[in-house]
Amino acid sequence: MPGSTGVEARGMDFWLSYIDEDPDQAVEVARHAEAVGFRGLALADHVSVPVRNASLHPSGGPTPFDHRSDFPDPLITAATLLASTTALEVMTYVYVLPMREPFSVASQVATLDRLSGGRFRFGVGAGWLTEEIAMLGYPVRGRGRRMDEMLEIIERFWTEEAVEYRGEFFDFEPTGVAPKPLHPVPIWIGGKSDAALSRAVRHDGWLGMNYDLPEVHALLESLRARLEVRREERGHSGGRFEVFVIPNAEPSEELYHDLADRGVTATMGMAWAYKDRAVAEVEAKKEAMSVFAERFIGGGCD
Repeated sequence: MPGSTGVEARGMDFWLSYIDEDPDQAVEVARHAEAVGFRGLALADHVSVPVRNASLHPSGGPTPFDHRSDFPDPLITAATLLASTTALEVMTYVYVLPMREPFSVASQVATLDRLSGGRFRFGVGAGWLTEEIAMLGYPVRGRGRRMDEMLEIIERFWTEEAVEYRGEFFDFEPTGVAPKPLHPVPIWIGGKSDAALSRAVRHDGWLGMNYDLPEVHALLESLRARLEVRREERGHSGGRFEVFVIPNAEPSEELYHDLADRGVTATMGMAWAYKDRAVAEVEAKKEAMSVFAERFIGGGCD
């Protein structure tokens, strides 16, 4: 692309985070993101944020939102955005599996795949806002193991006519979910714990959060080592493995080139909100997106 800095040439994509933002602007933002060259748009997942909670945010800082923050349902929002665009990908960042059951999730995600032509990406995590998980009636303890069972069940529903399952958390007679996805749905795992990193290399990608650069580098080394072990176990490299990182640093060519050289395949952020320069108006958001894309993606509206 004209004006490209070469970040794309190193194999790194740019996603746009649309988290705790005005849902009424989402379609216009998504269409503009597609026009200027962002690969996709990411949606967060909270059902009901308790007014009082003591959970530590994964970034290590205070919870950056509260019960008044906008969290539209990510799967309904994804369906709307995918129907409003032609090439843009949409992912959940991240969908909290332990506060759901696998039957409806398998059906909903497969439906998104069918209706979007394979443009939905399933980012999932075990969840950190434990008060929310408990309030919705799901167990907090053992939620990682419950998530592993759910992922196994969901993937089997997508590929098998009928599934029978006997596990620690789920036990059911043969049953089926249809339609099946037409495309392999990428499953990307969020989190930085040992369990999350190990879970990620068993699937299709890892989703990091807002970390300082030294922590980013350490996590990438740990992830690389786990990937090597996994590839040796398989006897082959497998398909493309996505590595998402959101560094706590001002955007720059040097930063993105360094991340790409370390194996990062994608980064994400709000193009209009660096250094807390939050923007409310949609036209200002679009302008900031265009400036960011011209600088780092080499895009721009025709």
